[in-house]
Amino acid sequence: MVLAVHLYKRLMRKGRVIGLLALASVPGLVYWLAGFDGDPSDQEALYSDILAGAGYSYAIAVLILTVATLREERDGGTLPYIYMRPIPRATLAIWSIVAGISAALTIAVGGWLATVLGALAVGADLSMTIPGLSLFVAAAVGYAAIFVPLGYLVPRSLLVGLGYIIVIESILAEAVTGLAQFSIWRISLSIYADLAPVFGAEATEILGHVSPGVGGGVLKLTATLALGLVTLTLALQRRDAL
Repeated sequence: MVLAVHLYKRLMRKGRVIGLLALASVPGLVYWLAGFDGDPSDQEALYSDILAGAGYSYAIAVLILTVATLREERDGGTLPYIYMRPIPRATLAIWSIVAGISAALTIAVGGWLATVLGALAVGADLSMTIPGLSLFVAAAVGYAAIFVPLGYLVPRSLLVGLGYIIVIESILAEAVTGLAQFSIWRISLSIYADLAPVFGAEATEILGHVSPGVGGGVLKLTATLALGLVTLTLALQRRDAL
């Protein structure tokens, strides 16, 4: 727990947090601007459409944040001191990902609150925003499970992560049916789609061939989290063997 708190505090530096909160708040800003010109009867559908489309800004914010979980310790020369502690590598991996998820969830709440403020500004029913929190939370868990190990394993992890979000999630997953099932954003959307009172046409198009459902989405995220933990644990153990 002490390690997780240390990593979390290092991630959540004031300047970084302000910038990433601004990035995560893009969907709320877009909804606020679009809501003034939209049909009041379509506010709920518009909300889901904007979350599904503009929400990729939150994914980028999580990438920037979580790849730094262990990378900054390595670049700052403090990672060897963590290695010297009598901590099992599996435990080190768990607390590292917990720190990444916790930091991502903090930004998630800020991004979601921006959508609530946007809905409040245009006079929309605030109850429609509550299921939207599930999208941010699910994405935080899924992306952190991928990007924390990525930051440790790959030198140019930020570029690789951007490639995953822009090329695979935004382009290839839409064109190739099978890849959509491995898209963290679409998995998170499937949970939100099952909870949202109205899920717009554009959001449905982005979801594609992934079936809505809380159970299926949570199961996929659990598998992603387990894979991330195993990958990071093996990577840490491999360093011990070198």
